[in-house]
Amino acid sequence: MVDRSFYKNKGPFTLEQISKHICCEFIGDPNRVIHDIAPIEEASDKHICFLFNNKYKKYFIKSKAAAFIVLKDNKIGKGKNLILSDNPHFDMAKVALLFYPKSEYPKFSFSDEDKSMSLDGSIKLSTNTFIHKSSKIGKNCEIGNNSIVGPGVIIGDNCLIGDNVSVYFSVIGNNVRLYQGVKLGSEGFGFIMNDKIFKKIPQLGRVIVGNNVEIGANSTVDRGSIGDTIIGDYCMIDNIVHLGHNVRIGKKCIIAAMTGISGSTTIGENVMIGGQVGISGHIDIGNNVRIAAKSGVMKNIKDNSVVAGYPSEKIIDWHRNTIILKKLRKNDK
Repeated sequence: MVDRSFYKNKGPFTLEQISKHICCEFIGDPNRVIHDIAPIEEASDKHICFLFNNKYKKYFIKSKAAAFIVLKDNKIGKGKNLILSDNPHFDMAKVALLFYPKSEYPKFSFSDEDKSMSLDGSIKLSTNTFIHKSSKIGKNCEIGNNSIVGPGVIIGDNCLIGDNVSVYFSVIGNNVRLYQGVKLGSEGFGFIMNDKIFKKIPQLGRVIVGNNVEIGANSTVDRGSIGDTIIGDYCMIDNIVHLGHNVRIGKKCIIAAMTGISGSTTIGENVMIGGQVGISGHIDIGNNVRIAAKSGVMKNIKDNSVVAGYPSEKIIDWHRNTIILKKLRKNDK
């Protein structure tokens, strides 16, 4: 859900008002009041959400959302409030700006008056660190040179934040370590094209970091577009790792260096990911999965699987195929 401590909601709006704003037809109650936007898997009867991927149809059927933005030729949804769109993803971005008009680009300029002057005495700060006055930092934290903690950020107790770290739109648990150059809560890579025009998708979610997490140097974690990007307790993330918007990682996962995980991918608990792995977006990776280094993951992986290769497959099959290829090359000679 959108955290209103970061952005002010300008709603509510009726179904008819929203439809007129994005120049779309609608089906349903024109006076239905909608208070906010939400991901389809989390929406309640006060929210509007959108359906653009078959993966989410299972949520659509059971959802109690107040309204949905769907493709014009969508045949499902009888009895639901629908906005009929040529491009639901593009129009959802416009609706997000209707509710949160200041959300398209974040603010990065602050004055001396914005700096916090009343931190707990147990906190150790470098002289050129900026902590926004609306943020909250727990006891016994240490923050290095040139680091920034932005508006509304919450950081728990006993956290270590290295040099040149920036933290925006984030809620961080206790005993978290962010090493040099980490960027937490950066903008997700969200753009939609419509009639040869690119439109930035407002990023309204947060980064939620559990307890006892470590994130290595120069790693980047994008905040969610509507829902949150989540890192579970006891996760260990190596240097130069990128987590896209709305990625969700369960507890006790280990991710090695130079791995990239695309947006809206869900990873279970106790997962180990080798170095230089690339993971596609909108897929589910189960619990206790092992992914070998330099693998390319392009589809769902079941619990307790071990995979390797590009595209990834069961590691036994990958080894067999490697042996077969070597034999074929010898025969060619």
